[in-house]
Amino acid sequence: MQKAKLYIDSYQSGMFRDEIECDQGENLYDVLTRHGFMLQGAVCRGGGVCRGCQVYIAEEGMDCLACRYTVASEELHVAFGGIGSEHSILLALPEEQETSVHSLLSQNQKVGVAFDLGTTTIAAAVVRLDDGDIVSQAGCFNRQAAYGADVVSRIQYAGTKNVSGESGLSVMNRLLREDIESLMDTFLAEGIDKQQICRLCFSGNTTMIHFLLNRSVEGLAQYPFAPETLGGERFSYGDMEIQILAGRSAFVGADIVSGVRYLGLDQRQDYGCLIDLGTNGEIWILNRDRGVCTSTSCGPAFANSVSKGTVHGTTLLEELAKAYKTGKVDSTGLLREPYFSTGIPCGNILITQDAVRQIQLAKAAILTGIELAAYELHLPPEEINYVALAGGFGFHLDPEAAFTLGMLPETFRGCLHIVGNTSLLGAVHAVLHPEEMAELPAVLRESRVLDLSMNKNFQEFFLHRLHF
Repeated sequence: MQKAKLYIDSYQSGMFRDEIECDQGENLYDVLTRHGFMLQGAVCRGGGVCRGCQVYIAEEGMDCLACRYTVASEELHVAFGGIGSEHSILLALPEEQETSVHSLLSQNQKVGVAFDLGTTTIAAAVVRLDDGDIVSQAGCFNRQAAYGADVVSRIQYAGTKNVSGESGLSVMNRLLREDIESLMDTFLAEGIDKQQICRLCFSGNTTMIHFLLNRSVEGLAQYPFAPETLGGERFSYGDMEIQILAGRSAFVGADIVSGVRYLGLDQRQDYGCLIDLGTNGEIWILNRDRGVCTSTSCGPAFANSVSKGTVHGTTLLEELAKAYKTGKVDSTGLLREPYFSTGIPCGNILITQDAVRQIQLAKAAILTGIELAAYELHLPPEEINYVALAGGFGFHLDPEAAFTLGMLPETFRGCLHIVGNTSLLGAVHAVLHPEEMAELPAVLRESRVLDLSMNKNFQEFFLHRLHF
């Protein structure tokens, strides 16, 4: 059997850093997953249904589905979807910092590494401790995705054992540690000396923090969703100081707390709101005296509601907003003929009636979460003066499309700010100020956690927010 060499560009950076080998005639998706590469969005695991395993084949100059591609040549250059740009797992560096690590870091300078442990992706940044500059950053797919695209699937798997007798929890812990070690190896390969790294700080959702610490997630599997830990831990590992940032609840984790603290929402006299849109949507409305936080499902509907082609959810929202404005879909979400039968063609995607319904459910859940959190505070939405939109989905969301479809209150116009990966930015801040970030301020500890599934007003609010 003839062999083939594959050169992999995981981030569409133009650099094919990884080299792997396989037999000619093998399925590309099988080869990539066997070598530990996870394709974001490939929720059907190579079944050809979700169309989430799209890659770019440089030799052919075109995109294709990895699960439908056979390796037939001796050499292949494969680029994944642009995870750095589409999901905003990394931070924008000033132009003067976009140079070699060697020119940014002297031998005697100490650094810390900040991590954002996301459900889909893991991001890391190296920070100089003397001046706070970010000198390098990297990201990777969370390889746990092979066991489910969402945290619920992984929580369920954690309670099982594989054929080797290894517990699912141990598998989740091992994969996460291997991803972290891989990112650390990337930094070492760039010229950072291991002796220079004196602090690691981890932010992430509550489930990922449990997996990192190898703590049982049994309490997260069912109501009342009681986490075994909410982080807030500091300890030594060899010569390094390790800090695990604190979360607030099972579904409002350290990633959201980090964002709130980085933005200083807990210090404002007036009210601010953080909306983090990713696999889930987390919402926190607060000022320096009181607050309410909640979580609602949204990301999977945005990411996987297209029946033709592969498109990120933000693009789908923009196209749907255009279709609504041009009368192709009415305010109830009903596609008008001839589109009801065929769907609305938008470039290489097709918006179907089912896709519209999924978007309606997700956007109604987000708007309901915002309104109920404000309602719990007896706060008119117009009194919220600062609104931060964070997360991978939020970073690329066109605000006008969100307002057109009724995903955000109209009162948020004029005070909406796109803030990027605040979880990673919060972890960077914690690397520089570990004592300050060691414990939650009183307003965050005492903020009410709103469980929408148990809220008596949810159904009524939700049903009235389905329309565009």
